Amino acid sequence: MKKREVWASRVGLIFAAAGNAIGLGNLLRFPSKVALYGGGAFMIPYFVALFLLGIPLLVLEWVIGRYAGSKGHGSMTGIMGSLFHHANWARVLGSIGVAIPFLIVCYYIYIESWTLGFAVLSIFGQLPHPVDSTDPKTAMQPYVDFFKSYTEPSYLAIVFLIITLAVNWYILQRGVVKGIELTAKVGIPALLLMGIFLAIVSLSIRGGKGLEGLLFIYTPDFSRISDPQVWLEASGQIFFTLSLGMGAIATYASYVKAREDVLKTGLWTAGLNQFVEVVIGASIAIPAAFAMFGALAVPELAKEGTFRLGFMSMPAVLMALPLGWLLSAVWFFLLFIAALTSSLALTQPLIALFEDEMRWSHKKAVNVSMLMVSVGAFLSAFLPGFIDEVDFWAGTFMLVFFALVEIIVFVWIFGVHKFHHELTRDVFLKVPKPLVYFFAIVSPIFLVILLYQWGVVQAPKVLAQGGLDVTVARMFIIATLVFLAFIAIESRRRYLSGPHL
Repeated sequence: MKKREVWASRVGLIFAAAGNAIGLGNLLRFPSKVALYGGGAFMIPYFVALFLLGIPLLVLEWVIGRYAGSKGHGSMTGIMGSLFHHANWARVLGSIGVAIPFLIVCYYIYIESWTLGFAVLSIFGQLPHPVDSTDPKTAMQPYVDFFKSYTEPSYLAIVFLIITLAVNWYILQRGVVKGIELTAKVGIPALLLMGIFLAIVSLSIRGGKGLEGLLFIYTPDFSRISDPQVWLEASGQIFFTLSLGMGAIATYASYVKAREDVLKTGLWTAGLNQFVEVVIGASIAIPAAFAMFGALAVPELAKEGTFRLGFMSMPAVLMALPLGWLLSAVWFFLLFIAALTSSLALTQPLIALFEDEMRWSHKKAVNVSMLMVSVGAFLSAFLPGFIDEVDFWAGTFMLVFFALVEIIVFVWIFGVHKFHHELTRDVFLKVPKPLVYFFAIVSPIFLVILLYQWGVVQAPKVLAQGGLDVTVARMFIIATLVFLAFIAIESRRRYLSGPHL
């Protein structure tokens, strides 16, 4: 059996792992949530959730990924199996952790293609001309109409979807080191530079009016602290921003060197992600909108969601500035790099499943994986309700469910002593065992609350919806789960009969 790849350098590993976490949520979702849920007061539950939910789950996946990678497993199917003598139940349960990132990338990669398309169209001056108005609805209307016509989908949308799929396909075909790591080494520094540049531009609009916008969204409204919804939103944001509960972190961790300090790497990754979110993400879209349209417009724009903020509000602001076409292109290329590094990470667990468990060649594993992703991407493009349905079940409910499963299986069933031993192996800081017990009790409480909110409160509303798009989406989700469960069982025979690392 061919030896598994390992990351060539720690810097490359950190950038790749950060690229997994850094995405559209950092640059669009986070500032909207801060503006809507108490400004600076939102940051209190945000950092509480980061400490009690985010960091523990992040470290857990890094530790378990390193452990399983040393045994030749990079997908949650193999990781779960390796802990329980490859019992069928464990492998099938682990296959959920492969299904989640696959289902998410199916629609995420279509949205990623929008960012590439809008970047290229900005360069060639094909975005609408700005309307000189302080009324946000009037100023954004040309961009609202353009966005709707582009995503119908238009001919251009399909062309850029194909290009985006090809870019991901090519990078993944080059492997972990020459593909994903090299892309991250170039992409993440470029993302940081573009983000800082746009933050400076946004904060300086109209003589520093944008800076007032940053102060506006961070002005604390402590009356919101007692609102349970604020705590749910803050916890949910931590969950999304660190890519928890989807197995992608563990897959990346499986490619580390045997003595890699995964605790240090995980903390560096989290720190870089939080910098992009709390500093850069908060300093671009909302401050720019504040400067152009005023304080009263900010909550309304935040309510409209990430798509409107990113694809309609920001072009309306940037195109009205000198060299607006260039600023718009930088903005959308920033979003594209953030999305690209995430889509690579979301696809890799499926590739690892086929490579490590089915014993396929890398080329075959990538080709089959990307063909599957392409099917989901085109369904996302042509069925308008497909994205929302898959996003709820895979991008919300299943994430929380599987994160809870990870804590139960990897800490409690696997054993606190065994987990603590693996956690304290070759790390710069020896975490005391009582702290493991503390997080293993407190973190699930957060997850149960989130699971109740999304599974008990929101799920019935989602299930009440109907239509062809929704039906196809649900069938696609079920077919994915069944297929990957079958692969989990079939690959067990292949793995046990073949050579081991």
